[in-house]
Amino acid sequence: PEVLEKAVWEFEDLPNMIASAEELYGPYAWGRYDLLILPPSFPFGGMENPRITFATPTIIAGDRSLVALVAHELAHSWSGNLVTNATWNDFWLNEGFTVYFETRIMEKIYGKDYADMLTLLSLGELKETIKEMGDTSRETYLYADLAGRDPDDGVTDIAYEKGRFFLTTIEEIVGRDKWDAFLKKYFKTFEFKSMDTKTFLDYLNAELIK
Repeated sequence: PEVLEKAVWEFEDLPNMIASAEELYGPYAWGRYDLLILPPSFPFGGMENPRITFATPTIIAGDRSLVALVAHELAHSWSGNLVTNATWNDFWLNEGFTVYFETRIMEKIYGKDYADMLTLLSLGELKETIKEMGDTSRETYLYADLAGRDPDDGVTDIAYEKGRFFLTTIEEIVGRDKWDAFLKKYFKTFEFKSMDTKTFLDYLNAELIK
């Protein structure tokens, strides 16, 4: 109860985020969307679920500077919950798409300069991750190899940020209008289904590249 009033102010733009997301990639499929602020003991930043996002109270900064996390978890209502990665090796299909989508939501609401600033910060973090792994390491591949390993080993900037920059590269090559039309069709075609990397690449080649 003690954070309720602050939370209402902090997340005032949430209805605009939902409207912006729907405008980009089609109707929100889950009916109602709630945001639950959990106690400080919640061990993650945010966790998406159909119809509700769990969030840490530490994103209530008092200046709306951390609301990108909410945009990210909302974006999972499409990439992750509507179309879900088939295996942990395909985890980038959840998170790369979601970071890309989150950035588009932030750009639509707060402007391109703000979204570009967030992107530049993320690029720096990704470069550091790749430097630590070694730029030719198998660990830097988008399609992971987690056989016999803990799936948490694949939860790195590679799935999130390299995935996002791969999708951004495609957008820059084909143009935003064609890319958005492709993504809207992708989410509609595969809604409530699982997706793996090979199937996605085949669909990308057939429906956009060719």
